[in-house]
Amino acid sequence: MPAYAKTRKGLEEMEVRRGALGPRARRLLILADGKRDSAELQCMLPDPAFAETLAELEREGYIEVVAGAAPQESASSAAPAPATPTRPADVPEDPAARHQMARNFMLNTLKTFSGPYAKLSLMERIDASRDSAELRLLLEDWMKAMNESSAARPQAAALRARLEAVI
Repeated sequence: MPAYAKTRKGLEEMEVRRGALGPRARRLLILADGKRDSAELQCMLPDPAFAETLAELEREGYIEVVAGAAPQESASSAAPAPATPTRPADVPEDPAARHQMARNFMLNTLKTFSGPYAKLSLMERIDASRDSAELRLLLEDWMKAMNESSAARPQAAALRARLEAVI
């Protein structure tokens, strides 16, 4: 999936709020930092109209695909997934750092998709975890919470895969 960055027009819109963008488009523009790909942006902004908003920002010249980013492939032309899972390059080798990253991911997705005050018991258990093994024990409870959220449900499998790559 391609990563998107703000263009000069996008940066100007951030500095001088002209009111040309609605709240949904503005939030997406704020998050387009050139590092996050469209899948990660969609996880951060669960919205049925995400693709339309992204296309509108690109069409209007507020964002652009980052040079060197892989072009977006259609589902039929995508290469099959590798048989063995590989750790993404941004996942640290240090087990403590991976635990912290996984813990933060679980907490942030719960807050995003369930709200800051829902699933408090699960959030407390995740926060109290001492290592990745303890987080793995909470994985099914976390997945249940993701599947209870109508916004998270369509991407629950992808969220789980990202989490499992870390823990």
